[in-house]
Amino acid sequence: METLAVTIPTELKERLEKLAAETGKSLDECLTLAVAEFVANWEIHLGDMHQIDEHEARAVLKAAND
Repeated sequence: METLAVTIPTELKERLEKLAAETGKSLDECLTLAVAEFVANWEIHLGDMHQIDEHEARAVLKAAND
């Protein structure tokens, strides 16, 4: 495991502490889970974006004005 120091707004820290208490998790567990979810979501998103080739043929939907 690595140690990482971050600065967050007081209000966000208070919300995190409340959630940690309500879920029975430590702040470390909550922060690790939050960072893991952030990383996983962005890895998926960026992976999808990299797969889109500028020259790839694909359908484009356009809204019609009636």
